[in-house]
Amino acid sequence: MMPLSTPRNSCGCPKLYMAAGLAFSFCTSFATTQPVHLQCQLFAGGEDHQLVFLPTVSPYTVKPTDLERFRFKAVVSQSLGHIEHIKITVSYRIAPQALILQQATYLPPFVFNQTLTGRQQLYSPNLGRELTYDCSLRGAP
Repeated sequence: MMPLSTPRNSCGCPKLYMAAGLAFSFCTSFATTQPVHLQCQLFAGGEDHQLVFLPTVSPYTVKPTDLERFRFKAVVSQSLGHIEHIKITVSYRIAPQALILQQATYLPPFVFNQTLTGRQQLYSPNLGRELTYDCSLRGAP
C-alpha cells in the first residue's frame, strides 16, 4: 500500500501573487500622491492655457502670467504646512499700467479635485476681449 501524499506547491505561486499585489498597490498609491497645487484652465486670445500654481510662503514673489493683454495671477498662500487662502487677480494691461478686472479671495475649508472658482468670464473694457478661466485645487490635502 502506498502512503498518501499531500500535494506540494513547488513554485510558491500564492506567495508570488501576494508579493506582486502588494508591490502594485504600493506603486499605485505612491504614484497618485501629488503635492497640493492650484490648476487653472484658461482661454484667451483664441488659445487654451493650463497653469499650475504651487503653495508659497512668500506671496509677493509670485509673478503674473501674461495672456494677450490680460494678466493672470494666482497666489496659494501657505503657512505652517496648510493653505491659508488663495487669491486670484485678473487685470487688463492698458499702457502704462494694468486695470484690475477681478480679484477674488478663497478661504478654507477647501474642496479638492472639484472646481474652486466655477467658470469665470471676464471682458476687457475696450474691444470686449474675453478671458475665461476655471481653477481647482488638486493633490492630497
